[in-house]
Amino acid sequence: MDAKVQEFINKMKEEEKKQRDDKLISLGLTDENKKTVIREYLNYKRYDAKYDETKKQHYIEKEVESPIEVTEDEYQEILKYSSFIKNETTETTEIKDISTTWASTIKVIANILLVLNIIGGFILWIVLGDKDFAWIPIVSALSYCILFYPLIVGFSKIVAVAERKLQE
Repeated sequence: MDAKVQEFINKMKEEEKKQRDDKLISLGLTDENKKTVIREYLNYKRYDAKYDETKKQHYIEKEVESPIEVTEDEYQEILKYSSFIKNETTETTEIKDISTTWASTIKVIANILLVLNIIGGFILWIVLGDKDFAWIPIVSALSYCILFYPLIVGFSKIVAVAERKLQE
């Protein structure tokens, strides 16, 4: 057999065993007495991470419970019935840095404009003081606070929902 073919077959067998082990662990079919150490590769450097020279990547080692040993027939039976179990480990909550989204950018701009309009309204009030029609620019500056700020914040929430839908 060709060396490349043999290497491919071995790689696929390892991947199949890994998927099988992951499935058994996710179903809670583990041996508490038997632990294995796995490497979790990171895309960033961490204080407790080690460096793998061959993969040129940082990793941490975790000790996890090993799956129980099952035959192929038992595994097929497990797969048959595992579809009835709601697997809570597959439902992850994505924590996202909200400061990089368009919605939060719009909200920040709205907050900055709100503060600037309030400050501008007070400055106009101080500068114009007792003059006739001095209240018109003050009211127009502060009307932003009453009318446009909620509209812009509402628009940012619509954008946030649209972003979430696009990611799904």
